[in-house]
Amino acid sequence: MLTSTEQYMIDLLKKSMVPSAPEPVIPEDADPDVIYSVICNNGILLTVYPTLTNDSSSIARSVTDKLKNKYYQAVKQSVMQDNEGRQMQSALSDAGLDLIALKGWELRKLYPDITRRSMADLDILVRNYDYDKINEVMAKLGYEGHYKESWKHDDFTKDDITVEMHRRLTDDSDHIRDWERRMWEHATVSSDGQHIYKMSDEDYYVFHIVHLHKDFNNGSLGLRRIADTWLYNNAHPDMDRAYLDKEFEVIGVDVFAQRMERLAEDCFTNEGYDDNSITMLEHAFHAGIYGNGKSYKLGRIASMSGGSLKEGKRKSFWAAVFLPYSRMKASYPVLEKWPVLLPFLWIKRIFKHAKNYRRNKSRLDYSDITEEEYDQMREFLKAGGVL
Repeated sequence: MLTSTEQYMIDLLKKSMVPSAPEPVIPEDADPDVIYSVICNNGILLTVYPTLTNDSSSIARSVTDKLKNKYYQAVKQSVMQDNEGRQMQSALSDAGLDLIALKGWELRKLYPDITRRSMADLDILVRNYDYDKINEVMAKLGYEGHYKESWKHDDFTKDDITVEMHRRLTDDSDHIRDWERRMWEHATVSSDGQHIYKMSDEDYYVFHIVHLHKDFNNGSLGLRRIADTWLYNNAHPDMDRAYLDKEFEVIGVDVFAQRMERLAEDCFTNEGYDDNSITMLEHAFHAGIYGNGKSYKLGRIASMSGGSLKEGKRKSFWAAVFLPYSRMKASYPVLEKWPVLLPFLWIKRIFKHAKNYRRNKSRLDYSDITEEEYDQMREFLKAGGVL
């Protein structure tokens, strides 16, 4: 079961999203350091801080005192991102580039105020991707382009703002790639610009679940993602569930989507938790929204293990070195026409990553993974319906 402090954090988050919700009561034995850590690690600082300041208890004051500087820095960042994001989309649209703003840019609109939901960076999908044209637009806005990626997204930075300019939505091929192509057929032009598009409500939710599924498999969840899921479903009650069920089943995330929706309902609507929700919440409180280096490795190992830690380590290592064919097709589209090139492109990829040998070596070092940690990760993945 959840601790009284963990339940308080969920109640605090709900009150911050729904002002009419009951006032959360902070436990008398709550540890301010634990509350501080949960807020920071779960990406909910902007959401809960204003609500927390209404609590006059000594525990709440202790937490807000520690968070105050981080909060105002985060507000400043949010305002800058909003201003930069609008200018950037307008400039890209004027250059004739079809685009869709992703992730936090849309999800923040579900909150009482757009500054109540943080974004790590700005993500923009461009249909008619032209790196040179994009780089020219971004340079005029003061952004510096970094290494040119071959398949998914390119990074641009300016001061403390990072922009990921996406060629595509995921690093998968086959069914997800097919859905991504169809998604553009359902998108509509926004009133913000001739080439600024918005996904249909259903397609955006498919994207949300697919993105969440990928991170979940890598051992990360976090309270903000659960809140996003609950808010999105509440804001779009009339979504075509038949369409969603079909896409989720074809992509292979149907059970996962059901578990995430149940988890969100258990947190913010229902009066109790099922066992799967408890398992996932305990992990979320521990690992936070981005997980950590160990949870990433554990997620990969557990999802490939077939029940054996040793086998999971072996498969994870070889899959990292020799990326599966479906993923290689995403990175190297030439394989669609010439699959015989796979061995040569594996070698090319190995030499590319050898440039960052020390960092990549640490990610493939599984010596610190224990049997107990492995078992816990498998329970987490089972609870989410991915095992």
